[in-house]
Amino acid sequence: MADATLCGMTELAYMVREDWAQHGTAMRSSSARIREWLGREPNVFAVTDVNKFNERGRDADLAFARYLSPGVDRSRACNLAELRDLRRDRQAGRLAVVAIHPYGQRDCDALRDVVESGALDRVFVIIWSPRDVVRTWLDGIGALDLHAGAARPACDPLLVRAAAMMVNEEYNGLSSGRGKASVVNLLRAFTRAGYPLDENLWLRAYFAAGGSFRHAESISKFVREMRSGVKHRTQERYRDDIVAILRKDLTV
Repeated sequence: MADATLCGMTELAYMVREDWAQHGTAMRSSSARIREWLGREPNVFAVTDVNKFNERGRDADLAFARYLSPGVDRSRACNLAELRDLRRDRQAGRLAVVAIHPYGQRDCDALRDVVESGALDRVFVIIWSPRDVVRTWLDGIGALDLHAGAARPACDPLLVRAAAMMVNEEYNGLSSGRGKASVVNLLRAFTRAGYPLDENLWLRAYFAAGGSFRHAESISKFVREMRSGVKHRTQERYRDDIVAILRKDLTV
């Protein structure tokens, strides 16, 4: 079986729920594949709300968990937001963690933080929808899609270099001021250079460069607005030949 990405010391894989289920025909076989990759039953299930991890609450979360580990209950679950605490746990490196349906910004950034810390051994993520931004993050950092048996091809290094310039502006925020100018100017420059104004393409590069979920929405917003013809008024941050300059930097 293909191996997963190594992010710090954490190996990372995922599956989209519809691929896991395949119209109710593949839950057992898909779950066996997940356990095989993990190497054992999961130690921890991370969910949006541990208080609803029961038959009366988030049934879809519990149903998935019980395919992986039939006897699982709340005692082996935690909130996704609490994953950050594992960064300081010396025993965390022995854990196999399953993140179930992360969606909100807070939960996704907590998952991102613990993965980037390298504190955990292996993390598997089950994704509710193929359009969820958490999948774009996973693809951007090279996670293994267990259903496909391979990771997505690496992002264009030139786009990642440009996205890293956006990440450098995160301390100011990316929705206005210098941060907005940086994002909009770079999107314009790469569009003039023939790159598609594609939301998923830019977000993958942004996450590959270390970007956070908190600011990803600003990039999505500007891409969508520019595609619809919105003209943003921003200061000029870069020279007209910024794409050529970045390309030359990559080849030096």
